[in-house]
Amino acid sequence: MATSKVSRQSMNWLLLEGVAIVLSILLAFWIDAWWDERKDKLEEQEILIGLEVEFLDLRDRLDQWAQFNRAGLQFIEQFLSDSVTEMNLRSVESAFTYASLVNILDQGGALDALLASGRLERISNRDIRARLVKWPDWLEDIHTNDLTSRSYVMSEIVPFLAKHGFPRFCPEPELYLVCPGTEPIPPAYMQLAENPEFRSMLAMRRAWMMGAAFDHESARDEADDILELLREHLAELGN
Repeated sequence: MATSKVSRQSMNWLLLEGVAIVLSILLAFWIDAWWDERKDKLEEQEILIGLEVEFLDLRDRLDQWAQFNRAGLQFIEQFLSDSVTEMNLRSVESAFTYASLVNILDQGGALDALLASGRLERISNRDIRARLVKWPDWLEDIHTNDLTSRSYVMSEIVPFLAKHGFPRFCPEPELYLVCPGTEPIPPAYMQLAENPEFRSMLAMRRAWMMGAAFDHESARDEADDILELLREHLAELGN
């Protein structure tokens, strides 16, 4: 009887030890899984924060250049219209300045590095991943159009304006190529308003600027949508 009792006690202890071992193993697995999940979450938050900073900068630059093109369109359209005679020197030179300058939107950054590294799947939100995959195409289209427009401006418009005395020498330029002061408009400038070749150039430039403004505004709106998704997901991860 005593031997049987001792045997049962030994079996109970062995069972308890076995259960303890299993529980300790399960706990170790749970801790590892929790730690891995925590590291993944922290990594995802770090990625999202980097993307948020990049898209904030891109959004501001897109908006800035959209406004630039919209403002330039007003000056160029007035110069091509019957109201050109109502323009002052600063307005005429502003039209020439906007016609001569083309921004090239920079590419590259956190998103490019993320896509190149294959770590996009670290972002658990499928909608964000889908938007980010398409985003480089937006920038590539804008970049290509900007390069084409600048090539046209530098090869056609800028040399043509230079032959007619623009830009003038400005001791203290206030804005790009626009000189301060209210001197009379040089006759050569106003002759350009009647020059069919130059009017054709400006009409082409106007078309490029309208397209650029639309592209920049569309990309800006898409950047706003992506930023909203990034912030919502960051808030979810923070809870």
